[in-house]
Amino acid sequence: MPTRTSMPIHPTHSAFTEHLLQHLPVSTFVLDTQHRVMLWNRACEQLTGLKAAEMIGSDRHWQGFYTEQRPCLADLILDRSLGKLSQLYERTGGSAPAADTLHTENWCLMPDGRRLYLVIDAAPIADETGSIVAAVETQRDRTEQRLAMQALAESEQRFSAVFGSAMDAIVAIGQDRRITLFNTAAERIFRCATDLAIGQPVGRFIAPRCHNLLERFLPQDGQPMPKSPRWVAEGLVARRADGEEFAVEATFSPMEAHGQKLLTLILRDVNERRLAELKLNQLQQEKGYLQEVVDSGHNPREIVSGSRIMHSVFEQARMVARTDTPVLLLGETGTGKELLARSIHESSDRREAIMVKVNCAALPGELIESELFGHEKGAFTGATQQRKGRFELADGGTLFLDELGELSPAAQAKLLRVLQDQEFERVGGSETLKVDVRVIAATNRNLAEEAAANRFRPDLYYRLNVFPIEIPPLRERQSDIPLLARFFLARYTQKFGKRIEDLAPAALEQLKTYAWPGNVRELENVIERAVILSPGPLLEIAPLQAPRADTASGGVLELASVERDHILRVLKETRGVISGPRGAAAMLGLNPNTLRSRMQKLGIAKAHAGDLANPP
Repeated sequence: MPTRTSMPIHPTHSAFTEHLLQHLPVSTFVLDTQHRVMLWNRACEQLTGLKAAEMIGSDRHWQGFYTEQRPCLADLILDRSLGKLSQLYERTGGSAPAADTLHTENWCLMPDGRRLYLVIDAAPIADETGSIVAAVETQRDRTEQRLAMQALAESEQRFSAVFGSAMDAIVAIGQDRRITLFNTAAERIFRCATDLAIGQPVGRFIAPRCHNLLERFLPQDGQPMPKSPRWVAEGLVARRADGEEFAVEATFSPMEAHGQKLLTLILRDVNERRLAELKLNQLQQEKGYLQEVVDSGHNPREIVSGSRIMHSVFEQARMVARTDTPVLLLGETGTGKELLARSIHESSDRREAIMVKVNCAALPGELIESELFGHEKGAFTGATQQRKGRFELADGGTLFLDELGELSPAAQAKLLRVLQDQEFERVGGSETLKVDVRVIAATNRNLAEEAAANRFRPDLYYRLNVFPIEIPPLRERQSDIPLLARFFLARYTQKFGKRIEDLAPAALEQLKTYAWPGNVRELENVIERAVILSPGPLLEIAPLQAPRADTASGGVLELASVERDHILRVLKETRGVISGPRGAAAMLGLNPNTLRSRMQKLGIAKAHAGDLANPP
């Protein structure tokens, strides 16, 4: 640091001083009283890139260190201007001057565009009379140190953020085994404020019976800290501030901070992890339910129709959609009951929630209750954990019960209670759960006859029959057959990459005169199969059973007889196989249980179906 001197300036001293300043390793320049550069040393050339030859005698010294014009510190020494001095310190953030020297440090812009952090000092040079004849200024580059300090500060900030936001408890202890760091998660897990934990022995938060185990991982008196992390997977029990004990997993890791050697303990509440695993399993179950709902909807959501009879069905659905009234959809299998149920849901105030579907015929009777209402762990063999039912999943939305007539008596009783009170218990549980669910049910059975014969609860039937909607079979809406056929044709030509322009006239006529016991679903299956087999631009369809056939007496066969013959023909074709991708149910577009029920009603015994596999 240059200092004021009262030594008289004479040629010998002047030459020595200039030689000294010229060879200083610190960037230095000297100004005369006219603010002109008298000396610009080599270090100053290296720092600024400005050569002494161009700077000596000029007043452009400020270009090397300031983004604005004068004054620099040396100028202020010469001006002795306190006003300008105060302005400079307001701008640079430097410290107040002491005696005749000035000091500041700040980021400065070099002539070549570099930004350097400089520590700048200036002092006067006086002659033997004490008059100021020059001013000297030095600049020390502290950019690397400044950047290192900033990086350290940022690193500490990041560490503090990570330390504070970690989900696991992080506790640091010194060589005296007392706590020096205690993060936010540790406060939550141990139920103890940081300021109360700091300075406490770490054993305070470990169950007494585990102190011997803790000693195995802590350095003994005079021993160095361990060099590598060690993990305690089980056996360690921690203790909260209120005395409650809980199992933990722990990792012991050495670290060093501010020259102090520490040991960090990262502890995780095993119970919290187990609860998190249970929650994850529950969410995965719910995802499975939702995926099942999505995957099961292979039909288009649009109900294709132009018939007057279906217009009446749509109008009824529109009127009931905005209410929470239960809806009972009646009609043969394959008429589109699920599509109509989804249309009602999406037109309702519940459309932002999901519609959950349950096919009551596809589930064994003993599992229907569990599927609808859920079960508790241990409720029955195989119930290894708690599981939500479809009612809980549909809370706030709609539950669609397909094939309602297949419900067991016990499930019917529970369903009645949910419809009346919106509450139920899980299988094996005692906690009453409340839900807000709108129920849409569908069946192909005559529930009035089932209730009269006590095969279905009459009180449940009356509760569901508040707003029945009957969907007519396809044979009663023949005007829809060409629309549906062309709709499915477009769908499957795109799916299979075929070029088929339209249906052949004979194929369309055959579709119009067929009885369609499987309704729209059977029509879709027929079109899909025909698209696969058709070689030309017009869709050809293999012969189908005619809906009407003359008897010997000139009469017309009843529909039940036609349906019976059609099912027998398909069973013969499948050699008596009902289920599976090549079975009769798949060919007819029916659920296997529905087909078996239909066979029973039509007098087609299973033995008869089996005989078809080995015809005489």
